[in-house]
Amino acid sequence: MKILLIILIFSYNFVAYAQNGYNTYEVDSFIDEMYQKHNYSKKDLKELFSKIKEEKKLKKFFKKAPERKLTWNGCFPDEKQCINYKGLFVNEYNINNGMTFIKENNHLLEKASKKFGVPKEIITAIIGIETRYGKNLGTFKTFDTLASLSVGPNKGRRAKFYRTELENFLLLCRENSLDPNLIKGSYAGALGKPQFISSSYRNYAIDFDGDNSADLWNSNADVIGSVANYLKRNGWQRGGLILTDLEINHNENKLKKISKKTYKPHTTYKKYKNMNIKTHLRLSDDEKLSVIKRIEGTKDVYSFGHNNFYTITRYNRSRLYALAVFTLAQDLKMASH
Repeated sequence: MKILLIILIFSYNFVAYAQNGYNTYEVDSFIDEMYQKHNYSKKDLKELFSKIKEEKKLKKFFKKAPERKLTWNGCFPDEKQCINYKGLFVNEYNINNGMTFIKENNHLLEKASKKFGVPKEIITAIIGIETRYGKNLGTFKTFDTLASLSVGPNKGRRAKFYRTELENFLLLCRENSLDPNLIKGSYAGALGKPQFISSSYRNYAIDFDGDNSADLWNSNADVIGSVANYLKRNGWQRGGLILTDLEINHNENKLKKISKKTYKPHTTYKKYKNMNIKTHLRLSDDEKLSVIKRIEGTKDVYSFGHNNFYTITRYNRSRLYALAVFTLAQDLKMASH
């Protein structure tokens, strides 16, 4: 009777996986790996996989979408697939709610800024851009999402990445006594107010309120401390510059060409000066810089990108994202004076 029961349970799991479009071999292989590497309960994992429900909304986020043009500041009326990135994130809503967030959490922001060297406006801007200060945490069940993207029907070219994130998610839940059935996040598996992926949560989330746990959903202290910790450990320099506007000395063609290179600082200021590319600020000749281009209105604007600009792109690997964080932070700083 016991043997028959085991066979029936195995058969049920097999059918459940297959009906939901999962590769049963890969699922079982993942379960075995979690057991061997981390002594994770096979029974618990099989139960999790057997309860997976197809998330039809997930497909629309990952199917081949029409190519969209992302601009920094404005789209022409006839550009239907154009997204105004600046307007999306640097707006009245994020400024007003950012000021409220700073007012309500100022002591925590000051504490984090003092410890990690990251300005409170930068921390606030990231939280605002990521989740509208915690108002948009995501509605996708994280286990189902990561399983679908790694061993399930939405498996694609980044399956290996999502498989690693699924592993980290399960370990994160075990380490923090979280129920993986209940956790929800973004369509790509990002979690909490700062939208950390599971591996980042395990590596960078910190307990900043002294309750012996890092809670990125309910504790603004932990959220603020964790964002600052993430930036600091990815290279943020206390008191360092982010962007410095350039003097345009009839070098626009040269600047345009240089700005298409990596936004990681790669050329010393001395070499830029030899090309007659300068700023009005006094910079060390040895400091490495990049050239960042953006359009403000109808005008091309060029800036030196410093190390701290590049560090923001470690949070989200996008030049436009770093520009949005910097600009929103500047607006928040101006509004507070």
